[in-house]
Amino acid sequence: MDRCSEAPTAHDIEELKGHPGFRAAVETYCAANLARYQALAGPERWMVSDMGRASLSGAVVVLDALGRLTPRALLASPPVTKGEVSRGRARLYLQRAVASGLIVAADGEAPLAGDAALAVTTRFRRVMSGVLDLPLEAVARIAPEVTPALDRLGDRPFVQGVARRVGAITASRPDLFPLDSPVQLFQSRNGGSRVLEALVTCQAPGRERLLERCAYSHSGLARASRCSRPHVIQLLRDGEAGGYLRSEAGRLTIAPILSDDVERYFVHLFATVRSAAAAALREG
Repeated sequence: MDRCSEAPTAHDIEELKGHPGFRAAVETYCAANLARYQALAGPERWMVSDMGRASLSGAVVVLDALGRLTPRALLASPPVTKGEVSRGRARLYLQRAVASGLIVAADGEAPLAGDAALAVTTRFRRVMSGVLDLPLEAVARIAPEVTPALDRLGDRPFVQGVARRVGAITASRPDLFPLDSPVQLFQSRNGGSRVLEALVTCQAPGRERLLERCAYSHSGLARASRCSRPHVIQLLRDGEAGGYLRSEAGRLTIAPILSDDVERYFVHLFATVRSAAAAALREG
C-alpha cells in the first residue's frame, strides 16, 4: 500500500485542531511524557536523553519493525545519512546499547558484525513504546475511532505496523515537520522538547492561546526537563533574541508566532499518529 495515501489530509488536521478537547489533549500528553522520562532508569534514559540518541533509537524501532535491524542498516539510517549524527557516533551508540543489554544478536552472531541480525530487548521496547503509546492515548481523547488501538498496544505486530506507517508518513511529508519553523527553538537542541513540555504544563487555564505566559525559574525548568540550568538559560536567551519570548521578573511571555507554531507541531503529530493507527486498524 502507498504510505503517502495514509498521510493526514488538511481536513484531518483542521478537524483535530478545532476539537474543543485538543488543548487538554496536548497538556495531558506533555505531562505524561515528562513523567515517563523522569521515571526512566539510567541506561534507558540514556537512549533518549539527547537528540542524536533519540533519533538513533527511533531508527532502531523502524528497522526492527521492518525486520532489517543490522549494524550496517543502522549506519545507513536517516539520522546518519542526513548528518544528524556521525557514523562514529552511531557505532558508539550501538556498542553501548549492546553492552547495556538493550539490543542483542538475534541468532547468536557477533552483534557488531556488519550484517548480523539484531533484535531489541523488552527493556528497549518498553522505553520506546511510550514514544507511540502516549500520543496515541492523547489522540484517542479527541478521535475516538482510534480508541480500539489502545487495546492492541501489547500486540507487537500491530504496534510495529503503526510505527512503520508513522515513519513512512513523516518521510513522505516533510512539510508536516519543517526544520525552519519557530518550534525548532526547542526541537533542534538537546532536551528542548522537554523544556517545551514543561512550559505547556505551567500555563494558566482559560487562556486564548496554547502558550501565553507563566511564572518560571531556570532551576525549575532544568529540574522538569532534566537539563542543566545553563542549557535552559541559553535556550531562553536564544528565544528572546529571536523575538519568540520575553522574560521579566520571573514570568515568561510567549509570542503568538511561537505559540501558533507549537500548536501546529502538536496537531501534526497527533494527526500523523491518528492516520497511522487508523490505517493499521483497517488492515486488521
